[in-house]
Amino acid sequence: MGDQVSRWSLPEVLDLDSIPDIWPEMARRIGASRELSISLAGVKRTSSAALALLLQGLEEAKRAGCSLRYTHVPEDLLALARVSNVESLLLAQPPSDCGTNHL
Repeated sequence: MGDQVSRWSLPEVLDLDSIPDIWPEMARRIGASRELSISLAGVKRTSSAALALLLQGLEEAKRAGCSLRYTHVPEDLLALARVSNVESLLLAQPPSDCGTNHL
């Protein structure tokens, strides 16, 4: 069947105004995937709402039985996660039965 990891990229801006439009699609993709890799490579601007989005995605993935990983997380967002004491959640590796995915 080929590559079974679904891939998706987030838009340039992740803030309080953009997230309500992003979340429904993100939740849909999580629910439809066994493994999902979400790239933040194109993200240019973030806020604390972006961190909330990523954490909500992890919670939704857990409920849906989806192995979710984030790639190319911007350093400013990692720094925010660090001071919020949730960096380990973003850096956590998925279960070993879902492959070897890395941040």
